[in-house]
Amino acid sequence: MAKTRGSYERERILLTADTVKRATRMIDEGTVPGRGIEFADTAKASPGLTLRVTRASGTWYLRHRRGTLRLGGLDTLDLPAARIAASRARTDFESGYDPRQDLGVLQVSMERGRSFEQAAELAYAPSEPYPVEATEEERRLRGPWLWRDLVDLYLEVHLPTLRAGWDSQYERTLRLPEFEDIAQTRVFELTLAEFERVRDALVRNQAASTAARAMAHARAALDWGHSEHSGLCGWTEQDPAWWNKRAKVRYKAQVRDHTPTIAELVRTLVVAEHCRTLGSTEQETTPGTIAALWAVVLTAQRTGALGGTQRATIIPVPDHPDWVAWNWTGEEMKGGTNAGRPHGLPIPPEAQEVLARFERDPDGEWLFPSRAKGRHVTSDGINQLLYRLQGKPKPGKQGAVTTRQRDWLKLAGVRHWTPHDARRTLSSFLTDEELGGAGSAILAHSTGKKDDPDAQVEDITRRVYARAQRFPLKAKGMRVWVRHVLEAYERERPIVERILRSAPPVEAVAPQPAPEAPVRGPGRPRKPKPKAEKKPRR
Repeated sequence: MAKTRGSYERERILLTADTVKRATRMIDEGTVPGRGIEFADTAKASPGLTLRVTRASGTWYLRHRRGTLRLGGLDTLDLPAARIAASRARTDFESGYDPRQDLGVLQVSMERGRSFEQAAELAYAPSEPYPVEATEEERRLRGPWLWRDLVDLYLEVHLPTLRAGWDSQYERTLRLPEFEDIAQTRVFELTLAEFERVRDALVRNQAASTAARAMAHARAALDWGHSEHSGLCGWTEQDPAWWNKRAKVRYKAQVRDHTPTIAELVRTLVVAEHCRTLGSTEQETTPGTIAALWAVVLTAQRTGALGGTQRATIIPVPDHPDWVAWNWTGEEMKGGTNAGRPHGLPIPPEAQEVLARFERDPDGEWLFPSRAKGRHVTSDGINQLLYRLQGKPKPGKQGAVTTRQRDWLKLAGVRHWTPHDARRTLSSFLTDEELGGAGSAILAHSTGKKDDPDAQVEDITRRVYARAQRFPLKAKGMRVWVRHVLEAYERERPIVERILRSAPPVEAVAPQPAPEAPVRGPGRPRKPKPKAEKKPRR
């Protein structure tokens, strides 16, 4: 009696000429059950040979531990020919070669009218086989690609399409250590079970959002390989994109509503100024990074645009003596509700005086320079500073982890917060001061109007005067907000300094060695691949 296998019925029998006649009759008479039926050969000489019969056609397959391989149609291969093709494919698999190349030649030759014997002579002619241990250059040029080849080449194409800042984050997710288990796996040999093991490791070791992004990006890489370079990946036309709806991480982004108090924001600034060395080295937090954190609290701007503020875009504000305007182009303002629109923000003299304390290069290109020469502070740099203050461990090179013994923010009575949380604090404060409109303008919330998309740095003076920038309204909100923040800073500073002085000292913590590789989950162990010998296969 037939057994069900997925949506196909399945019978294990010794395939004979009568079985082939039965299959042909079922197709002709329209008596194929359900979606179809598979006849699995029990002959010891043909392990894995399967005849799949559907209402439209019959197809020979080879089921192998490295995957299911289509051999050809029932209309082109009879039973003896299918057994020969299956035997050749098994030999190729076990020798470390890709049998799809020979099968492709066999199929094309038979489609052009050659007999099976003639086509087999062409397909399986003695030749120098393509070595398994090819150089990276040869492998990427001729295939089949390994997983790491697919990732490297996909990123070469995809990263230039992403805006600055997002490209590094995107790449980081595809190079997480959990993918190392499949780095040397040939793409066409990658199985759902292996892919799911990577998914499960990501869920165990990473944040849920990181795991979800990593798997989404991995599926995108497979989609790109399947649609653009299927042959180089080693796939055939019959190989399905099994990853499309599989191995996902169930994750739904939660709406953040954490609003730190102004006291918590300024206490963080005090801690950052006093705790400059927080890692396993003597390297201090740079003045540019401290200034950028101050700017986050004083302006509540998105860190991507804020960190890249150029001195060339800073100009005086009309009708506001001693005020200056920081300006960003539409390209720099990508992201958020005001995406793609230029934005300018008036900065009062009190805020300028605070930031001047961290000034080291007045003639430099960037307002917030980083440690790297010619570069500016990034979103990641600001986040890493907060992580250090929070005592979060940091992954290092070759799997090493830098641990930190103290959560300085918790010690100072500060709940953990992110740069984006400061935007809610400013908005809430100005709303309470009946300046909600000023808060929206400062935060670059959309007004429904649209500026010239071609506005660039040279148009900044014009935009300062433009009504769409609402500088008088922004200045009103910034004056109230900045003064309140600075008053809170002076009030909280002695309290926090007293807490820091009374805290017991901590010893420097050296980077911990990488943990041992996790034990792989259950599954059939791979047989070692024999080294390819450069000799004819016959």
